[in-house]
Amino acid sequence: MLFRISESLLLLSLLVNKSAGFVALPVQQGRCNAAQARSDQQPFVTFSTQVFNQHYNHEDSEEQNELVDDASQDWRAFRAKLINSEPEIYKEGTSLSERDTPNRDAEQIFHDWRSFRAKLVRSEPQMYKEDGLDEDIYDDCDPATGDCDLDGIGEAFFEDIAMKAALRNMMESSTHAASPTTVETTPLTQWDASQWAYESGTIIEQGTVVLGGVEQEFGFALRQQYFHKAAILVIDHQETTFTKGIILNRPTDFILEDDLNPGARWKLWFGGDVQGIESENPDLICLHTLTSPHATRASIPIMNDMQWTTFENAKRLVNAGVAQPQDFQVFCGYAGWGPTQLRNELDRKSWFMVATDSQTLIKELSLNASSDPRDAGLETWSMLMRMIGRETMATQKQDCFDDLMLKEWSLRHLLSVDSGGNAGQRMRNVSRARASVPRSSDISISIKEEYLRKDPVEEMMARASAAAQGQGVMPGHLVRASPVGRSPFLLDDQELHKSVILILSDDEKLTVGAILNRPAAKGVDIQISRHSSGRVETITIPLRFGGQYSVKGDEPLLWVHCNANLRAAGVGEPVGSADTGIWKCTADDVAIAIRQGLALVEDFFVVTGVSVWTKENSAERNGMQGEIESGRFELIPPSRTRAVWDSMSQQEVLTSSNVKDNLAVADEAWSQGIVNTYNPLPGIQDLTGNVSQEDTFVFKSNVKVSKLADDALENWVATFLLGVPSLN
Repeated sequence: MLFRISESLLLLSLLVNKSAGFVALPVQQGRCNAAQARSDQQPFVTFSTQVFNQHYNHEDSEEQNELVDDASQDWRAFRAKLINSEPEIYKEGTSLSERDTPNRDAEQIFHDWRSFRAKLVRSEPQMYKEDGLDEDIYDDCDPATGDCDLDGIGEAFFEDIAMKAALRNMMESSTHAASPTTVETTPLTQWDASQWAYESGTIIEQGTVVLGGVEQEFGFALRQQYFHKAAILVIDHQETTFTKGIILNRPTDFILEDDLNPGARWKLWFGGDVQGIESENPDLICLHTLTSPHATRASIPIMNDMQWTTFENAKRLVNAGVAQPQDFQVFCGYAGWGPTQLRNELDRKSWFMVATDSQTLIKELSLNASSDPRDAGLETWSMLMRMIGRETMATQKQDCFDDLMLKEWSLRHLLSVDSGGNAGQRMRNVSRARASVPRSSDISISIKEEYLRKDPVEEMMARASAAAQGQGVMPGHLVRASPVGRSPFLLDDQELHKSVILILSDDEKLTVGAILNRPAAKGVDIQISRHSSGRVETITIPLRFGGQYSVKGDEPLLWVHCNANLRAAGVGEPVGSADTGIWKCTADDVAIAIRQGLALVEDFFVVTGVSVWTKENSAERNGMQGEIESGRFELIPPSRTRAVWDSMSQQEVLTSSNVKDNLAVADEAWSQGIVNTYNPLPGIQDLTGNVSQEDTFVFKSNVKVSKLADDALENWVATFLLGVPSLN
C-alpha cells in the first residue's frame, strides 16, 4: 500500500501495525529518488531526522501504541488524531521567529507539516478505497529527476495535460508493469492534483484562510459588506493577544505611485478595514514569492513559497534590481481579531477555517489582479468552497442578496472615478494611500451634485425663495430621503432609505430629527377611562423607531399629532417655528383627548429615539441643511404635510406577517412628498472606459439598484426592529 507522504511523515514509521497489513517504513536522509523507492515497493520519506527529533516529542511509546491500535481499527479516527497533533515548533501561539532551530529548517518543518496534514486528509488506505489505488499517487513527481515534489507547490506549474498523462503512465508502468493503468485525460478543473484545501475546523494558525461563512443568521449584507464571502489569509496569530489577516479577494483598480522608483506602478488590493484605504494612516502589506537572499531577509514567511514585507522594503528591492513591482501584491489595511474573538465567531458559524497550499492562493491573486473590482472576488470564494467539499452550499448562495450588496460596496469603495466608480482618483500618492478618497458617507455618485441633473434655474429660484422667506430647514419641517435610483442609504443607515423625518431642533452644532414611518414591534398602552360606562379601556399606539440615539430624561418618548381640532383645543404645542401643523404633546394629553372624543388613536404618533446630523463648517457636514444641499434629503413642503401624515397613520405595530404591508404604507407616505425629476444617471464604464452597463442595475445582474435598496430596508427592519434577521 502506497501513501502520498510529506517530509514530516517520520511519525508514521512509529505508528505502523504489521498485523493490519502495513509494513515498516524506512527513514531516509535527504532527497529520495522516486524510482529507487518504488523499486523497493516501499513508501518513502525525505526528511532530516535530526531536526525532527529535536522538535517533535514522540517518546511516549504507550501513547503511540494506542494510536496504532486505533489506526488499525479505524483509519479515519487515526487520521483525525494525527491531524490534531503537531510538532512542538508549530504549537498555537508560537510564531516562526520564536522557534529555536535554524530558521530555515524550522520553517521547512512548519510548511511540510501543513502539506502532510492536507495529504493525509485526502488519502486513506487501500481497504477503504472503492476503486483500487489512488491514481493521483505520483502526480507530484518531477519527470526530469524522478524526485517527488511533496510540498504541494511544484505541480501548479505543470500546465500541459499531455505531459501529466504521460508522466502518470510512465510511473504506473514502472511500478505495475504487468497491469498498465488506463490514464484519465479529462481536462483539469480550476485546481490540479498538487493544489489542496480542506476545512480545518477550529484550528487557527498562520497561513490558514478564514473563509466567509454563509450559515450565520445575521451576515454582512447590511454592515461591513467587505467581509461577505471574504478569503482572509492569516499572517499572524497569537492565541492570547491578536490575530491579523488580509483579505485576498478584494482587488481595486487603484495604482500607487512610487517616490523611489519613478514610473513604477503598484496595483492595490483592499486588505481590510483596519488602517485601510480610507485611513489617515494606512498600513501597506506586500505579499510575494521571491526567493532571493535580499527578499527573504527583508520578509516574514507566512507559508511555503509565500512571504510578506513592507511597502518600503518592496520599493527598495525594486530599486536594487532584484524585483519588479509586479512581483508583489500590495494590500492596504487588514482585518484584526482580539483574544478568542475569532474563535467565538467560528462558533457562531461566521467563518470556515481552511488550510490550503500557497500556489492555490497565488493563482487566485493572479486572476484577481486583472478582474473587475465589481466582481468582488466572489469566484475565489466559490473555488475554495468547492475545494473543501461545500460546492452545494456555494451554488445555493450564488447571486444572493448579500452578493449584490457586496458588489455595490465594491463599486463604491474599490472602483475609481476614472473607471466610473465612486472611490476617488485611480492614482494614489505613495505617502498617503488614502489620497483623494472621500469619506464613506459622501461617496455615492448618485447623490453628488453633478449627477443630480436638476434644472439650474429652477434650483436657484427655489433657494432664493426659501432665503427670502427665511426658510431653510427648521424645527417642525418634514424632510424625506432622496428619490434617486442609487439610494445614498443602500450600504449603511438603511433605516433612512425612503424615510420621512420630523426636524426637532437645529443649532450651530447639530440637527436632531425623528423618523416617523418606521413602526417597531412594540406598542405603547394607554389606559382610557370611559365616563359613560365607567370602564377602563386599554388602547395600543404603535411605537415608532425615530433613530439610533436615545433620549434621556423624564420624557424619553416623543408624542406628536397633526390634528386641527387638537390644535384649536390647545392640546400640546408646535414643534419649532415652522408652520407645518405638527405639534408635540404628552401621554396625559393623549389620554385626555381620546377620552373627551377630540381625537382618535391614529391621530397620535409616539416615537422612541432620534437621529442626529452634525455640523463641521462645510457644505457636506452642515446638519440637515447640508444633507439637503448634497442631495441626500429634500424638504417636504408644508402643503404636503397632511397627506404624508395621513398615510403614515395607517401603519400598525410591526409583526412578521405585516412587514411588507407596513413598508408599503411607509413607501406611500414617502411618495406623498414632492418628487423632483432627475435625468437618468450616467452609465458605469468598464476598466477600458467603455460604458458597460446601466447604472440602474447591479453589476452583472438583472436586479435594479432601487429594488436592492428596498430589499436592504426590508432586511434592516426585519433584523433590527423585528429581531428576525432570517425573515427574508
